[in-house]
Amino acid sequence: MLHYAYGSVKKSAQAYVPLPFPVKSEEEVVVQFRKALEAAKDGGRRKVRLAVIDHITSMPSVVIPVKRLTKICREEGVEHVFVDAAHAIGNVEVDMKEIGADFYASNLYKWFFCPPSAAFLYCRKSPTSPDLHHPVVSSEYGKGLPMESGWVGARDYTVQLVVPDAVDFVNRFEGGVAGITRRNHEKVLEMGEMLADAWGTCLGSPPAMTCSMVMVGLPSSLGVASDKDAQKLRRHLREVFRVEVPIYYNSPKEGDDGISHQVYNVADDYYKLRDAVRKLVVDGFTCRSLSSN
Repeated sequence: MLHYAYGSVKKSAQAYVPLPFPVKSEEEVVVQFRKALEAAKDGGRRKVRLAVIDHITSMPSVVIPVKRLTKICREEGVEHVFVDAAHAIGNVEVDMKEIGADFYASNLYKWFFCPPSAAFLYCRKSPTSPDLHHPVVSSEYGKGLPMESGWVGARDYTVQLVVPDAVDFVNRFEGGVAGITRRNHEKVLEMGEMLADAWGTCLGSPPAMTCSMVMVGLPSSLGVASDKDAQKLRRHLREVFRVEVPIYYNSPKEGDDGISHQVYNVADDYYKLRDAVRKLVVDGFTCRSLSSN
């Protein structure tokens, strides 16, 4: 899996693909992925049973060329490919059959206006499909994964029941989900470039590898030198300037903040962040001046 995969997912695996950041092109990701696969196969003495590939990494935020990486896995004999697409639906165009992974999971509550826990799992048909089971055994065991997943214990199914209403809501916007995705992408790039220009920094990925989220470099004078500094700065921006923005420490470089755009965001949201960081720089602020509490 990619080394900046989601933290809790990383803890379940032992091998990470080191990726550069900032990212300049898809080729950088592809080259590192091929190298990691070769190392994992250990000259053909070992078989890679599972590759977990993010469609969109969240911190730092980068759109990964999942179709190309899945194709490489097929060529190299990887047994199964699982695409962790938590941020994908409502954020980028998705064609699961074209991607070709064995499993593809995405949340509907991040970018599709559903309540928390709404999600789906897509499983590619294969000879091993009958061997797939829900981890909680119920009376529907053996009737196929969809049936086994349909009624599990005392789960609250309210979240699933509102999905059709979320689809109706999305379709009220011009162009539906595709229109929302396109406008969010255009706007987050515009605001990201505005912030990078104002702070004398750069974006973390090219437009083709950006979705409705983008990483923007913070001024080095702020002294973001650790994950703890990043969290302290985030809290300071929230408490003093009423700005909420995730901040990522990119060792050994300075920190980056991750901005996103959704239909409810306006330009003033980003100008407020720009001006807050500018004031910190002018005032000679550094993260060392903040308490760890």
